[in-house]
Amino acid sequence: MTDVLENDRVRATIDPARGARLTSLVIDGHELLARAEDPSVDPAIADGCFAMVPWAGRVREGRLRTADGVHQLPVSDDGNALHGLGHVEVWDVVGEGRYRLGLGEPWPTTGTASLTYRLLDAGLRIELSWDDGTASPCSIGLHPWFPRRLPTGQEVVLSFDPETMVERGDDGLPTGRLVEPSPGPWDDCFRVAGSPVLSWPGAVRLRLSSSSPWWVVYSQPESTICVEPQTAPPDAFDHASLQPTGGWPHHLWFELDAAE
Repeated sequence: MTDVLENDRVRATIDPARGARLTSLVIDGHELLARAEDPSVDPAIADGCFAMVPWAGRVREGRLRTADGVHQLPVSDDGNALHGLGHVEVWDVVGEGRYRLGLGEPWPTTGTASLTYRLLDAGLRIELSWDDGTASPCSIGLHPWFPRRLPTGQEVVLSFDPETMVERGDDGLPTGRLVEPSPGPWDDCFRVAGSPVLSWPGAVRLRLSSSSPWWVVYSQPESTICVEPQTAPPDAFDHASLQPTGGWPHHLWFELDAAE
């Protein structure tokens, strides 16, 4: 059974049994979430907007190094750990638009993930947190799939202001270096100034805001585009240069707002 939040302009649908993911977001009559058409994409990560917790993106070979040693995380078909544990679990409903999930092994600590959806006048605010009672490394994020084309209007245009880009090696994973942003299409992580904007000219304009400056942009597919806020770049656990100063953030907010 899904949950629905709605007002005069927005209708958001959440499925607690599928990682408490946002399965639909309709604003002013436009469905703004999509499903990946590429059959190589795991169906567990192929649609809507889902939480990545207690890690976001890839971890090389699923090997998480901590002060206690090396912990092995489950790996995907490419041999790396991908997008955390929460997106395939059933979350508990604890209030209207509020969800909670306990997580532990194979993650080295035990904690609680919390996810909250709150309507805006013309959009939605999502808050994700991870609480394990420690200052241990973690990264969290949200992974939305947007359609390139709506039934009306032109193909989507992404506008954003990247300050720097995380360099990827031949294996597609970060090298630990930050470089000048290169032209797309991308499957890359950027430190971004301001808020990215997705525009479907003639239909709707969506402003994306986050508490974190790190965004992964996946613009290679023909039918979809992903613009994902994360508290740290993928595989940051292995690269001191990509790790946050002053501790690992355990909270992230993300707003999708069509207000002009």
